[in-house]
Amino acid sequence: MQAIERFTHDNSWITLVIISGIVLISLLKLINESLLIKYTTAFFIPGFFEKLSEEKKPLFNAFNILLFIFRCITISLCCFIIFFSEDLNKYTFSILLSTVIIYYSVRQVLDYFLINTIGIYKFVNYFLLTKKGYLNTLSLCLFPFIIINQYSLKNKLFLITACGILFVIRGFLILKNNKSLIISKLFYFILYFCALEIAPLLILYKTIT
Repeated sequence: MQAIERFTHDNSWITLVIISGIVLISLLKLINESLLIKYTTAFFIPGFFEKLSEEKKPLFNAFNILLFIFRCITISLCCFIIFFSEDLNKYTFSILLSTVIIYYSVRQVLDYFLINTIGIYKFVNYFLLTKKGYLNTLSLCLFPFIIINQYSLKNKLFLITACGILFVIRGFLILKNNKSLIISKLFYFILYFCALEIAPLLILYKTIT
């Protein structure tokens, strides 16, 4: 009998990535359990980001840095499973994760640099806070769906649906909480959305694919 060469994919590294996400959540709970719960339930509890904007906490602290890393891991893992499910390569994921971290880091610096340079910080600060805050909430809510999909369903459509619903909820809440700003500055909002939201995502998509 002729031996048949078998090709198997080692997906154990995905488990390590998921474990690292769980460790980050545990650290966030140790640092500030109350704030972690508020972020997790922000989709359902109105007024959280209004109170957060009034507190004026430092941008770079242990909680925010760890939450930023968790957000990047979750979004990268979700995109990787959806777009690269046929080739679960850890090196491809490393490149994707690095790209996502750089993208969100540059975006955050660019946002704050532009609004401070133009002098509109006090007008759009709350908009940027809700945009970033609801993205953190989305990543916290998305993480369990990634685990369920990876170890139970193995259905890309399930993950796409869950991700799509969460992004729709996020978009609706951002618009709802900033409707007065958006309506009064509609032209500038459309310009901002096209230049700093759609265009970078298209560039990122072309880069990783």
